Amino acid sequence: MMAQPGLEQETFKTLLERCHTQGHKEEALERMRQKAWQHYLSLGLPSRQNEVYRYIKLRHLFAQPYQMASEPAVNLQQIQQWIYPECRQSVLVFVNGYYNPQLSCLDALPTKLVVSPLQEAIQTYGTFLNNHWAKVFKEETDSFAALNGALHHKGGFIYLPPKTVVEAPIQVLHVVDTQDQLQMLMPRLQIFVGAQSDVRFVCTQRSLAQAGYFVNQVAELVIDEGAHVHYTQILCDEHPQAWHLDAFRATLKRDSTLKTVCVTEGSLTVRTDYRITLMGENAEALLNGVWMLADKREAHSHVFMDHQAPYCRSFQLFKGALTDFSRSSFEGKIMVRQAAQKTEAFQLNNNLVLNDHAHADSKPNLEIFADDVKASHGSTVGQLDPEQLFYMKTRGFSDEAAKNLLIYGFCEQVIEMIQLPSLREEISARARHYLKKNHD
Repeated sequence: MMAQPGLEQETFKTLLERCHTQGHKEEALERMRQKAWQHYLSLGLPSRQNEVYRYIKLRHLFAQPYQMASEPAVNLQQIQQWIYPECRQSVLVFVNGYYNPQLSCLDALPTKLVVSPLQEAIQTYGTFLNNHWAKVFKEETDSFAALNGALHHKGGFIYLPPKTVVEAPIQVLHVVDTQDQLQMLMPRLQIFVGAQSDVRFVCTQRSLAQAGYFVNQVAELVIDEGAHVHYTQILCDEHPQAWHLDAFRATLKRDSTLKTVCVTEGSLTVRTDYRITLMGENAEALLNGVWMLADKREAHSHVFMDHQAPYCRSFQLFKGALTDFSRSSFEGKIMVRQAAQKTEAFQLNNNLVLNDHAHADSKPNLEIFADDVKASHGSTVGQLDPEQLFYMKTRGFSDEAAKNLLIYGFCEQVIEMIQLPSLREEISARARHYLKKNHD
């Protein structure tokens, strides 16, 4: 018998209420949790009638009987293989969404850099954090991001004082160890980058899970004047029955820069949601992503780029290769406020659909209220170019080799933006494996 419309959502709401009632009650974070919970209630859970969730199969998510994830015992030997050589002494480890200082190593980081669990950070930076969160939750439009603020446990806190240059890349390693249980993970990372500081982050996820799970993750950055951040995120080790909703929030002040690279192979559903606010003059944001999808995996990207100040620049490049019965969507908006004169903003989404069953949706969008702006957006959905294939075969390439070379060349533009050499080599190897498996 068919379930009544909305019945799964009501069941999921009940599950969330139970998690909120029975959850951890760290007194220092309770004020923040309650504000987030009230904001989540005011937003309500989304449905496919919500424009930004129309490509997401939410009923499947709502129908799962998840439990809040526990913090299992994981030893360093189990995760050593997932720490990159460049980050052996600069790694933060989360297990099932819980920041674990014992598994982390900060030896290569400057002593003035602050890294701690959120419940400890609020003891020192309580007034600042509470004022910040009051503003953040007021402006948050995504109910899952608000839900993370209410239900997360042992989030991570990073503060770079002004003029801190971090030479070693910082790896943020998320380990999923839910075994055969359906569990819900709520990782949260708060990053504050002081004026004229410089830092690189590499965020990766690895799974020990034997069944599906639900990750509802938030990373929030505040980048002060003249600071520079490079942020790489790899979502390539998801269980095929996993849900991963990832909210990335960044506020850029005057003369600051942010460059992101996101690579995913999808899962039952992977959704990355960017909200970037350029609030200071001459700030610059560059967002780049590539997805390589096969089987029935899905990947969805949503971007809101908010130009609030003059002389700012934003550039977006997202690429997707799809085969089998995989699906993807890209929905992006560039908002240029009236005060944001002399803005430069560009957005491009290219999709390479390798058979007749895969499907890609794309909806770039501009909303401009200033009159001195350079802005453009575009999208393409197509197959391999027969003329390019013919040309390569006349030069001695086999049909398979020609296809592989064209597909890799399509993805390589984003892969080459990964700054960590060992990670770039790993993703290149994954891309070649994708080509061998799916060239026909």
